[in-house]
Amino acid sequence: MNVFVIPSWYPSKDNPHTGIFNKEQSLAVAELYPESNFAISTWGTHENDLLLLGKDHLKNISKLFKYPLKKATTQKLGRNITEYYTPAFTWTRKFLRGNINNIIKVNVKHFQKFQEEVGKVDIIHAHSAHPGGWVAMMLAEKFAVPYTITEHMAPFPFRSFLKANGTLNQYLAKPFHYSAANIVVSPQQKETLTQWDIPRLKLIPNLTDESVFQPKHIPKTDQRFTFFTLAVLEDRKGIKFLLEAFKRIHEQYKNTRLIIGGDGPQRQEYQSLASSLSITEHVQWLGTLNRQQAAEQLQNCDAFVLPSFHENLPLVLLEASACGKPLIGTYCGGSESIIHDKNGLVVEPGNTDALFGAMEDLYLNYERYNAKEIRANFMSKYSRSVVCKQIMDLYQQVITQHTPSP
Repeated sequence: MNVFVIPSWYPSKDNPHTGIFNKEQSLAVAELYPESNFAISTWGTHENDLLLLGKDHLKNISKLFKYPLKKATTQKLGRNITEYYTPAFTWTRKFLRGNINNIIKVNVKHFQKFQEEVGKVDIIHAHSAHPGGWVAMMLAEKFAVPYTITEHMAPFPFRSFLKANGTLNQYLAKPFHYSAANIVVSPQQKETLTQWDIPRLKLIPNLTDESVFQPKHIPKTDQRFTFFTLAVLEDRKGIKFLLEAFKRIHEQYKNTRLIIGGDGPQRQEYQSLASSLSITEHVQWLGTLNRQQAAEQLQNCDAFVLPSFHENLPLVLLEASACGKPLIGTYCGGSESIIHDKNGLVVEPGNTDALFGAMEDLYLNYERYNAKEIRANFMSKYSRSVVCKQIMDLYQQVITQHTPSP
């Protein structure tokens, strides 16, 4: 089987964690199914030098001058998986449709190159309907190949994809209606897309590399109880409410601390809030973490907290459960499908009282959470072997049912 993957979001030097789940899924499937071939087609979706923003005229001029220096590359990520990269600008859809025509041309070039190397492509897998799904739809028509979409947008849909009458913009809606299957990663997301009349929905969760994220017994060097979070530091992640709840926890339980991983546009604002709450010396800010650093923090903490307002199926919760840690999350679209009474607690987002109550409950009743059980539950639902089999089974089903247009 030859699979061509088109991710709408993909890691870059500027944004190494953006769309990392797309890359990790492809790497996992390629490793577990060595008889198949996989391609990842990229054009620099999250490279700062390739994003032309309307208000940054001087920066845009500089980016235009730098563009000729960027080169297309082909990189083997494994024996049977290749990453194709050709730089292409991205800008607002309001002008020349966001350069979508050139982005399609880039993907056509990658598609043809992949076919030259491995033979006929059997299926295209786009991650998110725009722009990846739109590109997949164009390639599917041109080359008579079926395609699937995994949607990652949260909340769905972004306002920019709504028309004045409240219906979905064609750039988001159309790819869903022509795809062979539309994958959702959580039951809550399936309910949402059903409400928007998205057809042929198939639930397949995200996966996590259980060889990187696994329990590790680390002797404690002190008696502090550590709450850990890892997120982009912006409003939608609920960090403000976490800081407020932690202040109340620490007032009552002096052996607690909060470690915050990640960076973002509101980091300084949150650090100022921590100072005004008089908890600065009990909160540690780690900044951006790579995968190994994130695993180490998860292995070292006592509990993981994610107080988000919107999520599909948050990777960090899967990583924490893979490490055997109890979880605190919110009713935000995906967290509640991961968390249950054996591995944590779920509260309403934006509710400091509820978050404090959950943190206190977990702290006082920590012994009811069993790391081995938490890990085992993760392995049964979200391990690479379990998820990759579902993906490959769907590919085979789509390929078998596909009837090329005359």
